[in-house]
Amino acid sequence: MSVDNYAQIDIPFNARYTCLFCGEPSNDAVNIPYSVDDIPYAPHEPLSVPACSECLVVVKKARCQSIYQYRNAVKAALTRKYQKALSIGSNWTEQELKDSEFEGAAFEGFKRSAWMMYTMAKERVNYSGWPLCLDGIPLEADDEAGGFAFDGTEFVSIEHAIEHYIKTFHLDAILLPELVKLLGKDKFGYSVRISRLYLNITAAERIQIIADIVENQA
Repeated sequence: MSVDNYAQIDIPFNARYTCLFCGEPSNDAVNIPYSVDDIPYAPHEPLSVPACSECLVVVKKARCQSIYQYRNAVKAALTRKYQKALSIGSNWTEQELKDSEFEGAAFEGFKRSAWMMYTMAKERVNYSGWPLCLDGIPLEADDEAGGFAFDGTEFVSIEHAIEHYIKTFHLDAILLPELVKLLGKDKFGYSVRISRLYLNITAAERIQIIADIVENQA
């Protein structure tokens, strides 16, 4: 097989011209693995997938072997790039935006477009594509599945969710990871709420907060 002639992934009729990674219209195709040096380590046959120009840039920069790793790389990149748009859904509800009393042209523009920006970003980040097959044969299952969903957004991992919420709410970069480690991912929302109460804390204050949480969990 020529490196310029990878087999095309099976594409359902209703997904023609659709980016596999984010669901936007595709205008190109990209080889997976992108680097020929990674082909011996791929868990599936080399393949070609449709991609939009934005996701194509991420794929070309990533050093991955499987299509699943590339999808995670793209999801992580989109989540970081559209962090501000995604944070709208964490700070507002759609009704709160409609009822807000923003004044001035800039604020009115934000009021009109903010929820649309949020939903568009969330749909791209959450896009899961279609069942992956090559010539009708399903690809080997992803052995590295470890995603984490919270508040309507799907993250590559719990660590990526922590990174996102630290940026969204300007949280203490040490406190939130420590709370999640202590309380578990099932109480992620509680860990975020606690962290939002304690901004700009000292090391001593952080130690005391964690000690109090430990005591309350005992």
